[in-house]
Amino acid sequence: MAVTVLLVGNSRLHWGLGTPQNSGPEPLQNHWDGHCPPWRVQPATMRWAAVGLIPPSLETRRGPWPPPIRTCQVPLANCPPPGGVDRALGAWQAFGCSAGGGVLVVDAGTALTMTAVTANGSFAGGRILPGVALQLESLHRGTASLPCVVSPWAKAWPTAPRNQAEPGLATDTVNAMVDGVIHGLSAAVVNTMTALAGAAVVGECWLTGGDAPLLQEAIRSQLAAGQRATRELALHDDPHLVLKGLLRLRTRADGGGLDA
Repeated sequence: MAVTVLLVGNSRLHWGLGTPQNSGPEPLQNHWDGHCPPWRVQPATMRWAAVGLIPPSLETRRGPWPPPIRTCQVPLANCPPPGGVDRALGAWQAFGCSAGGGVLVVDAGTALTMTAVTANGSFAGGRILPGVALQLESLHRGTASLPCVVSPWAKAWPTAPRNQAEPGLATDTVNAMVDGVIHGLSAAVVNTMTALAGAAVVGECWLTGGDAPLLQEAIRSQLAAGQRATRELALHDDPHLVLKGLLRLRTRADGGGLDA
């Protein structure tokens, strides 16, 4: 039975199609970012969650849809109900695919969120920062001369982003802004990873979200230059972690209650 999953994000709609019985790391058969996926959505076999506002294009279509998944329905121990459902789903899915230790999930979207899960599967807190585009936009809006830099996800930069693996500093304004934001966010992630690894809270880090590819190289290079405990952390990349969590979650419609 194919199931459609949907995450209404702060900036985009994220769709997935897959089979819930396949609960491994690759349960998705198809995925789509946009207002309407290229497959037919069956309300009876759909599950969805929202962290952003529901756009008008969906309001007229969601009448027969089941209720959205809430944070309290995600079986992540000690997760506070007001917490973001996307964070809970991503953290629960990453822990389920981990080698058995604690995990840190870094979701680089409109906001960059970091969510930790202990080795026994309990929510251990996190951090929330403005994401790449929000920081670049704030630099433009809050200054008299810094330019507007198009969102990285639009793939329409005024100039091509500098190769993050190259040494040295940027020599033009746009790339200096991009470098500053990317390396600043990456340093925040590595700092959190270092603290949690040093305290033996986590042994893995999972990167997800649309901006994760922008941060990967900077995170890896900073990890390589860091402490031994941090260098030994396993670093995974899964752009569809939250969708896979939605797909793996068993709802009452599945006859399985709300358990994994």
